[in-house]
Amino acid sequence: MKERQLVSCFLFVYLTLGVVHPLWASNSDWKAFAFPEVTGWKQSGEIQTFTPKTLFEYINGGADLYLTYDFQELKVAEYSNEKKASVTIEVYRHRTSIHAFGIYSQERLSDANFLDIGAQSYIEANVLNFVAGPYYVKINSFNTGPDDREILIAFAKKVSETLGERGALPSILSSFPEEGKKKNSEKFISKNFLGYSFLHSAFTADYSLSGTTFKLFVIESAEKGDCKDMIEKYLQRTRNPGQNISEGLFNISDPYHGEIDLCWKGEYIWGIFNAKDLALRSKYLRLFEEGLQKRK
Repeated sequence: MKERQLVSCFLFVYLTLGVVHPLWASNSDWKAFAFPEVTGWKQSGEIQTFTPKTLFEYINGGADLYLTYDFQELKVAEYSNEKKASVTIEVYRHRTSIHAFGIYSQERLSDANFLDIGAQSYIEANVLNFVAGPYYVKINSFNTGPDDREILIAFAKKVSETLGERGALPSILSSFPEEGKKKNSEKFISKNFLGYSFLHSAFTADYSLSGTTFKLFVIESAEKGDCKDMIEKYLQRTRNPGQNISEGLFNISDPYHGEIDLCWKGEYIWGIFNAKDLALRSKYLRLFEEGLQKRK
């Protein structure tokens, strides 16, 4: 009986909606996705699929960066119209929404024209990129003339609707102090923060205040012990011995990044570098701590 109902249900979908090819349905965490139909446009050629092992075939030279952000799969579709214009849609699926934001943040232009599509999106001539949940979507247009912006937005909205989730930017970004922060400068570094393998993923943001430019960062760990281990290894690597490894403030002379002030409390390590003024460093460490406390 259940098998008959399943067949009937599939037949109903087939007759009413036509054949739908779900691209991602093997994992229950991923919703089935099919490239949308767009009025006046037709898909040209077959949908291309790339995995971590084959991604270099599509973006040779850039695949390694995507792989550091737990890239899972890429689907690519091309569309064309009667005016010989074309649009290419690339949908990158990453392991988590944070990893998707991470690769998006690496390619995002901070001074771009931002739109309200997905968790965040931006548009430039012949390019519209957006992030939504674990998906990073890149849309490129060719020979679209004066209608380029309208065409890109139409495609982006269709893809966003098909993905079925708007998502949101990582909540920890709200902990960064607002004063002096450069808009849309936030990034997620997935591995080897500051070039050290023992400092795993970190969120960063750029700041400018009274002619001084500096950077803030935060590392979120699953366990308190991980933070202690990271700080201990950092002190050893930078030859800053003699500091008590307990929650609190650390001043580190990093041979590659200069003087760094960082704090450890609970599962968070947050810090500031490229700022020489002691009062400024203290102020922003305090503001950052207040922002992190609001998350609890």
